[in-house]
Amino acid sequence: MPIASLLEGATSSVKRFEDGPGAWALAERLADELVKSGDISDPAWREAFASVPRHVLVPHFAYLVDTPQGSRYDLVSSLDPDQHAEWLNGVYANETLLTQVEGRPVEEIFAGGSGFGRHSSSSTQPGLMAWMLETADLREGQRVLEIGTGTGYNAALLSRRLGAGQVTSIDIDAQLTGRARERLATIGLHPTIVTADGRAGYAPNALYDRVLATCGLGYVPPAWIEQTRSGGLILTNVTGGLGGAMLLARVGEGNIAQGRFMERWAGFMPSRHTTAHEESFADTSTVTRTRIDPDLLGDAAFAFLAQLYLPQARRYWTTDLDGQDASGVKTPDGSWARVAEQPDADGSRRVEMGGRRRLWDRVEEAHAVWENEGRPGWVHFAFEASPDGQTVSLGDRRWQIPMEEIA
Repeated sequence: MPIASLLEGATSSVKRFEDGPGAWALAERLADELVKSGDISDPAWREAFASVPRHVLVPHFAYLVDTPQGSRYDLVSSLDPDQHAEWLNGVYANETLLTQVEGRPVEEIFAGGSGFGRHSSSSTQPGLMAWMLETADLREGQRVLEIGTGTGYNAALLSRRLGAGQVTSIDIDAQLTGRARERLATIGLHPTIVTADGRAGYAPNALYDRVLATCGLGYVPPAWIEQTRSGGLILTNVTGGLGGAMLLARVGEGNIAQGRFMERWAGFMPSRHTTAHEESFADTSTVTRTRIDPDLLGDAAFAFLAQLYLPQARRYWTTDLDGQDASGVKTPDGSWARVAEQPDADGSRRVEMGGRRRLWDRVEEAHAVWENEGRPGWVHFAFEASPDGQTVSLGDRRWQIPMEEIA
């Protein structure tokens, strides 16, 4: 039966199956799997994962399937009896579950069963969530600010461990916060759920002992530092259009924060606040040569450093007029650089650049430093923030991180 028909007959946005021991057995299995993988070492977190009913918080999700037409999403819904087993097993798998595409819930945008689009929210992989919770060294009695409510699953885990009164979760999407608040209430949990731009934190409940962010930003918003007590920790994904990594920073007196990037790589969807309008590609261009393979930007270690040189850039792929594949980088001011995927006989590649900035020259600079420093990974970089600005450093080298104004 089409999901649209099932949705018409639903009396609530939350449909709870009384799965009895089936769901709880799957939750126990997931918790044990996370212990076995090493993501959980604290028995209290094992108990939290075993006791939070993820199936209540994720009644629908979509799988991503690669097709010749592009990435297709296939809906799996608790409202379809034929999908019940697949849905329940998927909910308790150690996988990220896509729950929103193009700003709309998957059960609405894919009411016909499948479709295309750009994902905009998900329920994070439980193993990654467990790692973050343990890395943050959370303890009873601590107050936590979570940036990125999503389905509310992480807020539920935090509430089980710390008590809902200690948990504040914020998301810019009113639809997400509304549904999370409703579903959390059905399992007896009432953390503070706020609809707002997470970059501003939530001052009424500060000071916090921990700030956990499940969205990507190129910097640490100063409000998070200001709202964290001295000695508190911030765990977030510092990232951009090219690369990034997970940062654990400790806050000190005077709104100073210092930290290092974690060995375990993880990436989150970008923060959904309004971004600057992108100008059209500049028309005029110049041509040069490079010996750098553009696919090197797919190396997470090099991409981390390249991000420091081009904080506003993102990659793109295209086909030249002669039918040759090319890829490159572009920035919101209309600057661009396009590099041929295939090298010529001498091993060099054609580079074409346009706009106000010669972007590939910056990639070349980043590459020279990367090679001279022995191809360091992100774990070798340090982070520091103060009221005067934020920097990432590698030995004596230092890069300033640009920050955005919050409207």
